[in-house]
Amino acid sequence: MPVEKSQRLLNLVIGLSSTRHRLTRDQIRDTIEGYEPLPYGASDEERRKAEQSFERMFERDKKELRELGVPIETVEDPVHGDEIGYRIRPAEAAMPALDLTAAELAVVSIATDYWRGAVLGGDAQRTVMKLASSAEHGPRVELPFAALPSVASEAFGTLVEAVADRQTVRFEYSSVSSGAGTRTIDPWRVVLRAGIAYVIGFDRDREAPRTFRIQRIGGKVRTVGDTGAYAIPKDIPLGALAESEDVSTARVAVRPESGHALRRRGTPAGVEDGWDLYDVAYAHGDSLVAEVLALAGGARIVEPKTLADAVVRAATAALEVEHG
Repeated sequence: MPVEKSQRLLNLVIGLSSTRHRLTRDQIRDTIEGYEPLPYGASDEERRKAEQSFERMFERDKKELRELGVPIETVEDPVHGDEIGYRIRPAEAAMPALDLTAAELAVVSIATDYWRGAVLGGDAQRTVMKLASSAEHGPRVELPFAALPSVASEAFGTLVEAVADRQTVRFEYSSVSSGAGTRTIDPWRVVLRAGIAYVIGFDRDREAPRTFRIQRIGGKVRTVGDTGAYAIPKDIPLGALAESEDVSTARVAVRPESGHALRRRGTPAGVEDGWDLYDVAYAHGDSLVAEVLALAGGARIVEPKTLADAVVRAATAALEVEHG
């Protein structure tokens, strides 16, 4: 399985920091995971291509590490001056102590995945690689919202860029009410509400503003046409996504040892048939429905009935898709 670039760079830093003297290019290629060693029994032409590929990759990696401030030294062999090696002095490469806890580093890692494939993807991954080397290590920390079906990260990143560039996009979209189909929109704004991501824009086929949940986008979001193709209105209709002080309360039943985030936010309301009951405040019913669905049977909404029915409809639709 191919090794991701961020992992290969980290392997290279570890390898060059661990060597007592230096590593030559051949040693780096043969021992650092992420580089392909020369194929056994290869022809001269195959060896030449493999060496060229390694040289290009290694030069890019050296340049990137140096841009990150990692001091890679070039070391000549004292006997054979033409044999060059490389090393990193750990004392010179060490970062100042950081105050990141294990939980904070985990959040940064989630942000990296969030932007993977987007404009900030490379910068985010390099930042995590640098931070992880000196952050405090500790036991695994529960991050309850990380498991929510909140964002299709690549689609999210593309849409954010499209809003900035004012460029039309096209994507496959499915919902319980309108079914599956292709949507072509001028995106105006990307909105996050309680861990759920939405894009608001002008639907060109329906000639009206529409709101789409990014989680329901299938496949890739593709840009269409030129940049600067439309104007974003000053007053964007947020509808139900508008920030509101209107807060309602739902009665949620949670199975034992499940739904820890709901338990923390809610108020205990007793026990019923083996389920723990909690009264949970919410501003957006759609977000609460998504949170309950993400627990895959570990929770259900008792009241209000409208939200309970929404959970049943969404779960039924998912089963129908699963079973064809």
